[in-house]
Amino acid sequence: MSINTGNNSLDSLVYGGWYGLVGQPVQLTYGFLTRPPANASDEDHAGFAAMSPTQQAAVRDALAKWASVANITFSETIANMGNLQFGTNDQGDASSAYAYLPEAGVSALAMYTNNQDRYNAVFTPGTYGPSVLLHEIGHMLGLKHPGNYDSTGSTIDGPFLPEATDNGDYTQMSYNEPTSWEINRNYATTPMLYDIQAIQYLYGANLGWHAGNDVYSFTNAATPQCIWDAGGDNTFDFSQCSGATVINLNAGAFSETAPGLKNVSIAYGVTVKTAIAGAGGATVYANDLGNSLQGGGGNDVFHGGAGSDAIAGGAGNDTVVFAGSYTRYTVQTGGDGVTVSGDGVDFLTGVETLQFSDRTLRVADLPKSLGGTAANDQLLAPTGNAVIDGGAGIDTVTFQGRSTEYQLTGGANGVTVAGNGLSDVLVNVERVRFADASLALDLGDGHAGQLFRLYEVAFDRAPDASGLGFWLSALDHGVALNSIAGSFISSPEFLRLYGQTDNQAYLTLLYNNALHRAPDAEGFAWHLNNLEHGLSRQQVLLDFSESIEFKASVVGSVPAAVAYEPYA
Repeated sequence: MSINTGNNSLDSLVYGGWYGLVGQPVQLTYGFLTRPPANASDEDHAGFAAMSPTQQAAVRDALAKWASVANITFSETIANMGNLQFGTNDQGDASSAYAYLPEAGVSALAMYTNNQDRYNAVFTPGTYGPSVLLHEIGHMLGLKHPGNYDSTGSTIDGPFLPEATDNGDYTQMSYNEPTSWEINRNYATTPMLYDIQAIQYLYGANLGWHAGNDVYSFTNAATPQCIWDAGGDNTFDFSQCSGATVINLNAGAFSETAPGLKNVSIAYGVTVKTAIAGAGGATVYANDLGNSLQGGGGNDVFHGGAGSDAIAGGAGNDTVVFAGSYTRYTVQTGGDGVTVSGDGVDFLTGVETLQFSDRTLRVADLPKSLGGTAANDQLLAPTGNAVIDGGAGIDTVTFQGRSTEYQLTGGANGVTVAGNGLSDVLVNVERVRFADASLALDLGDGHAGQLFRLYEVAFDRAPDASGLGFWLSALDHGVALNSIAGSFISSPEFLRLYGQTDNQAYLTLLYNNALHRAPDAEGFAWHLNNLEHGLSRQQVLLDFSESIEFKASVVGSVPAAVAYEPYA
């Protein structure tokens, strides 16, 4: 069997799943053989022996690793039974193990390890034994070799992986060792990048595996592995690595816990947002989601992504590399760091050098700047207590650290931001940015306030961070509030609340949802007359959201700040 998706890394590995499944969960039983099954070949019978308790435990561990990445449920049954059956035999010098692949109408498959090979009894992580089991179970689940080779010497059907990726860095199904084997003789300990992609194609992804905020810690000698993680705000911690490292937070990319190892990859669809470097100097690559990148004791080099990154260089002489020329960016210094706007808004501390495509600048030589203008300013919070007046425009103040380290309090003279040993008062400042969050402060008659009230009237709820970020960007870039109200009215959520109604019913619903009361006769008649003479429904929606009565009714429910997700 074979597939043709047009994706070589899939087509080179997928043979076919159980019961012909594609993208569907599967439940399989397994058991351990005490004798060859009834349909066993002469080859299967040769020198047959049951697996030892140690080997059985290793099989269970290998099954668990496949189940961790895909929707496969394995249930152990009694000896000599199950869809997957495991034993050993004497294969001489022919092979380390072999297994049968799924076929239509076949309900049980066997796998045999070579009981003449000592490594099939040793399962220390990084040794050959665990890799053999992952490889053979991969066959039993429907994966084939990615190259034109087989233990029997026969040819197999393509397509095949190119030479550069036909190795253990990318797949357990390859006969070619991973890069790290040449350096420290370590074999991979998990299904690898292409394996995970292929097995998830057959059975779907395990979306319950590590769905929270996880920290993955590595040492110099970490075995080759691919990280599958179903969600959360995840961290790569290389702080225990003493030498030079590479940390790449992009899905499908490789990191190195020591030079040349190429031993940690991130499965497709996985998000890692934080990197922590070790003492030996790291090269760190951000993804485009907005990252927190922390340097160590060495000379670190950071490559930012398209998101807004918080980069702390730490000790050593650290460099941040930007993809474009210097004129593409706005660089501001102040407080304890540097803000660079262009590929998102990056906040840098403890960094000595900024490298652009056309020049390199020392941070020590940059002019210090802080203060608002009539433009849309990006300002850094100073190290001491200060009153920061943004002036005209839509101004943003960036604070070092996470939002949970600060407390925001609204007052008649502005918003006080207290935490991390400082207390600043923000005046005429519309937005605040932390390492992990962005907050809108213009909740009076500013853009955020107008949108907050429009959400309440249109949807009877506060705005969600993603939606607020999108519509804030629209308002900030000149889109009329009336046009946004029109988009709200045409949305499925609005139609669910208001339905297809005539003008009288529409007004009645507005009174109920916005003002939480029945219409008064005079006001109802005035609004109805406006609608009947051509005033748009979106304008009437705005008349309610910006009315004195509605503004007064939400004064107690409007916070000092509201979270939003910046929209590029």
